Amino acid sequence: MKTPSCLLPICLIVAALAGGCGNKDEKPASTAEQGRKPAEQVASEAQKAVGTAVNETKDAAAKVATEAKEATEKAVAETGKQADAATAKSQGLIDQAKSYVKEKKYQDALNSLKQLSSVKLTPEQQKMVDDLKAQAQKLMATQAGSDATKAAESLLERK
Repeated sequence: MKTPSCLLPICLIVAALAGGCGNKDEKPASTAEQGRKPAEQVASEAQKAVGTAVNETKDAAAKVATEAKEATEKAVAETGKQADAATAKSQGLIDQAKSYVKEKKYQDALNSLKQLSSVKLTPEQQKMVDDLKAQAQKLMATQAGSDATKAAESLLERK
């Protein structure tokens, strides 16, 4: 089989283009340049993605911080309301005990004060409770002594 004569020049041209001829430094430079462009594009896209993620994270963190602050403020306000209610209830029992002492119902006064034993009182309330207890117990003892004296006098008068 005979090769056509025009085929030889075509083969030489193809061989030269495939890597035989030309400046060898140009091809690697162009390949490196071609590789650099996609790498720069990928780096740019990655940087944008990181920036977006950072911004979204900052926004989410700010939202969580705001929600936590609001929840804390709400809890503090609720605790304050509960403390105020407890203080008011305690003060009501103290006032009731004072009233019982004035009416000379000492045991009732002590019973009212006993209800405060499991309640956390302010220092002022605690002092009032302690003073009222001491006063009610002292008056109760005085009254008992007076009642005993009256009973003894009554017995002596009968004889």
